Amino acid sequence: MAQTDDRIPYFISLCEKLYNPKSSEEREETQILLECAFPTFADEPGGGMAKNHPLLASRMEALPSFGITTPTGTASSLRILLENSASPYVQTFCLSRLKQLVQAQFPVFSDDAKIQLRAFLLDYAFRHPDLVPFVVNQLASLLALVTLLGWQEFDSYRHIHEDIVQFNQASMDHRIIGMQILAILVQDINPPSFARNLAKFRKSAGRFRDTQLLEICQMALDTFKEILGQTVTYANPGQQDRLKDATLSVLVKCFSYDFNGTSSDDAGEDVGTVQVPATWRPMFIKEDFVSTFFTAYRTFLPPFSSKVMECIVMIASVRKSLFTTHNERSAFVLALMDGAREIMLTSQGMNDADNYNGFCRFLYRFRSTAPLNELAEKAGYLDWIQLVANFSLQAFQSWKWAPNTAMYILGFWSRIVQSMTYYHQLGEGTVQKLESITVELTQAYISTVMESVPVIIDEGLEDPLENEDSLMETLNMLGQIARCKYEQSSTALLAIFDPIASQYEGLIAGAASGMTAGNDFKEALEMIETKFAWLVYMIAACIGNRSSFLSSDTLDTVDSQLTTKVLQLMNVQQALQTQHGNTFMNEKLDLAFIAFFNQFKKSYMGDSMSGKEIYTKINEVFGINDHVQMLSMIMRKIVGNLQHWGDNEQVVRRTLELFQELANGYSPSKNLRKLQVTQMLLENHMSGQFTFFDHPKQQQNKKLYYHVLCKLLFANDNVGRRELQAFMKPFDMRLQSLGPLDTLEAFQQESVRRTLQDIFTDLCGFITPIQSRREFTVFFDWFYPDYMPVLLRALEAWAPDPIVTSLLFFYAEFVHNKCQRLNFEISSPNGILMFRNASQIICNYGRKIIEQPVTDPNRKYDYKYKGMGLCFSILSRCLGGRYINFGVFWLYQDKCIDNVFNMMMQMLLDIPMSDLMAFPKLSRAFCYLIDELSREQLMALPTISPEAFIYLMQACEQCIESSDSTVRSHACAAVYNIASFLENPQLNPVIEEQRRSSFDATTGSGHWLLNYFTQYPQILPTLLATIFNLVLFDDNNEQWALSRPLYALMVIQREYTMKYINAVIEQQLPERRELVTTALNTLMEGINWTLHVKDRERFTQNISNFRRELNASNVVLVPLVTPP
Repeated sequence: MAQTDDRIPYFISLCEKLYNPKSSEEREETQILLECAFPTFADEPGGGMAKNHPLLASRMEALPSFGITTPTGTASSLRILLENSASPYVQTFCLSRLKQLVQAQFPVFSDDAKIQLRAFLLDYAFRHPDLVPFVVNQLASLLALVTLLGWQEFDSYRHIHEDIVQFNQASMDHRIIGMQILAILVQDINPPSFARNLAKFRKSAGRFRDTQLLEICQMALDTFKEILGQTVTYANPGQQDRLKDATLSVLVKCFSYDFNGTSSDDAGEDVGTVQVPATWRPMFIKEDFVSTFFTAYRTFLPPFSSKVMECIVMIASVRKSLFTTHNERSAFVLALMDGAREIMLTSQGMNDADNYNGFCRFLYRFRSTAPLNELAEKAGYLDWIQLVANFSLQAFQSWKWAPNTAMYILGFWSRIVQSMTYYHQLGEGTVQKLESITVELTQAYISTVMESVPVIIDEGLEDPLENEDSLMETLNMLGQIARCKYEQSSTALLAIFDPIASQYEGLIAGAASGMTAGNDFKEALEMIETKFAWLVYMIAACIGNRSSFLSSDTLDTVDSQLTTKVLQLMNVQQALQTQHGNTFMNEKLDLAFIAFFNQFKKSYMGDSMSGKEIYTKINEVFGINDHVQMLSMIMRKIVGNLQHWGDNEQVVRRTLELFQELANGYSPSKNLRKLQVTQMLLENHMSGQFTFFDHPKQQQNKKLYYHVLCKLLFANDNVGRRELQAFMKPFDMRLQSLGPLDTLEAFQQESVRRTLQDIFTDLCGFITPIQSRREFTVFFDWFYPDYMPVLLRALEAWAPDPIVTSLLFFYAEFVHNKCQRLNFEISSPNGILMFRNASQIICNYGRKIIEQPVTDPNRKYDYKYKGMGLCFSILSRCLGGRYINFGVFWLYQDKCIDNVFNMMMQMLLDIPMSDLMAFPKLSRAFCYLIDELSREQLMALPTISPEAFIYLMQACEQCIESSDSTVRSHACAAVYNIASFLENPQLNPVIEEQRRSSFDATTGSGHWLLNYFTQYPQILPTLLATIFNLVLFDDNNEQWALSRPLYALMVIQREYTMKYINAVIEQQLPERRELVTTALNTLMEGINWTLHVKDRERFTQNISNFRRELNASNVVLVPLVTPP
């Protein structure tokens, strides 16, 4: 014991150094020392493999040690350290290390050790009631984990309430720490998700809910009442607040417990119902239950009052079926209504932001769980709902102080309105009251927003208009409210709209008179147009909430009036643009117009084309009487935006997204195609008036632009060569202007550079949506072979400049056989010609990129790896397209296939392995390529260099270890293909024939793959060990993908497989080896050691069974330090 005591100060000093290091290096070294001194025998530096850690190689002999050889020894040593130090740093390290140990090795502990560990934690907390809060959290979290893991094994684990009662019967400090432990324990015993053993732990959490949670909640509630009744005696003033906080935390955790085990995430917390068990009913039906919490809310000061409000929110969300009689439920609802009424009348606590937000949440959740008919039947409901309305009006006014409350308030009223549509027996008085409130709320919200605009602009506050998604989510609720009494609500909206319109007209008139000098005019214009942006978004929300089964001619007429106002406003704004160009354009207002047309299209331009009354008012003012004419007006707005917003990427993108939405679908695209505006656009799609063509930042928008135009062009089923050639005339002119440039120097002019980028970016966007063979053939005949030389010369002139990526993107799309669009006629040479060009492109680019190395790390991707990745994509799409007969190249000894594969290998060798894995797009392109290549053509190659072979194998290994599931799955497929070939090299006799007929055939007696694997015998075992490690020791979801190459490698390496499995068993703790041996032996049950489908599928099932068995036993395998 004396020896142990001598070591304790050393470890205490290490713990203090861990949390107060002088440098990050000192902290890292200290952490490794402590972890190795107290190993968990898991996959970490101190996991039982300390002697192998490089940092400790020279210090192992001098390192003080407790002589730990088992997980139980680690637990005992940590307990000794805890018992001999009151330092919070020591307590924090020991408890956190104990938690790691329990997570990894709990099943290894003996029954006595498990019982003693839990008893020690409770006893330690009892003997140290003065623990600092973060240590209490650690201890309680560990206690929850131990309780959860041992719940089904030991009866003593199932009496948490009785254990904590002993704390309550001791001193006040004991009572506080008992409550603090309970709060953490209730939270941690039912986490949102379990890493393993989901069913087992859910069952334990369910039993805890059924046997302990109610008693814990009742104990906390009794303490809560004592605090409220001031019957508790405190030894010092600080104890009152600590007890109050701990008790409220327990209540919050109890009420928010996941009673159903659904693991709902935080995103859905404001829409759920608290599924309290039926056994809790007696507590909820007590007469003073609800009133106690409201009394506490009025009594306690913040922050405790906000915690009480959080409890009230959860109580209000309790399921209706908890109550067995109407009287019980009615009394509960009335109590909540009375409590809310008192708060609204007195404004108690509403000067605190947390209280205020909490009360708004309470209203929202209360309405979610209490149906409208249930509320409306209560005495005094009309007075109560009027109080809520008054509170809502005040909440709208408090937008600056509590900006997040409007969503809850609008949500409350939108649910009221939704319920009114299917509860038809509310009573005429109730309906009229609710309808009048909705009008008042709509008017108040709109007025408040209008008042907020100058404040937001002047003070530079966060503008909701800058987040359209969140804005529309909120305004959609306003739209639902407004449509309850739509005529009056629209009148209120127009009453605000029209005066602002008058001011706007006055400004426009001033602009026409030349009164636009100075900042006053611009500031006034910005103010008014920002207000209009809000109003247009609101009108969009109202129209977007039109429901076909609730629509009527009257409501559609109202929509017609609002739409007319928006269109008139748009015309006035366009008139201002006509006079002054882009000087006074407002981005927010134009984005609002786009949002409005999106909502209008959703409600009135769908497949049903219902709502003829929508065009009554519009027809009177604009002469638009059907959806075709309306579509024409929208198209004119789209064209106008493309002409005037060339420098604004967001407006152009949203405009084109609207354009794309209008063109989606068979019938809509045909209708859009027939419009004169669309016809003009198709005929003048590259007009100089479209200013967005001139801005480099619009490249992606240009691709989307031509994406939509392509869909519209081919919406006409009769489009053929003549129509496509007419559309392509602007491209013809630009491409033909490059034809005379017959030297590389001529192509290397800056103007040519920009022209090339524009042409091939646009063409890439154009061919992307083409899916039919007929349409692609028409484009192919236009482009090939006339303009292919332009692409080839441009690439040779500009590589490796980033301009080349536009060309490579185009050709990668050009050779992509999606939807079988490249299935040429059987006698067509097009596939062969396309591959020859692909070979030339890849070889030219690869040669340039290798000759001109990029040394600047910041330019590596743009100037080198991006282009390489695209070359890999081109080749992989050629290989995987199934439209090229590669046997022709081998048969006739066409050098293009040898050249492209040789260049591919050279490019790969030019990429450091670290860079290959550092750039996700590059690694994905490589893995796609190696997957397609290994299916057939890799084996057909005459040979590759030893360096290339080793690089491919190492890259496959690295990609299999990648965290990217796409990279891993394709790398696994490649290894499976190679291993399958090795198991049966005559699987594809065509490969052997192609190899023998090649003009560069090797003279070796065997296939070069077999020769290389013989020459480098460590490669296959390394691959097997890497994949086996992932299957055994890594928690991943790619078991099926990993099982295929693993089984193929095991079949061709049966002896090494057994050697590896034995090494894994030897690495495990002695007490686990029998279990692990049994589990590993099941991997090959029912396997015939062949690559037949039946054996592969059986092996995959065995792996799943193996993982399931380990999880059920809560076993975490100790990984191999080095494979055998």
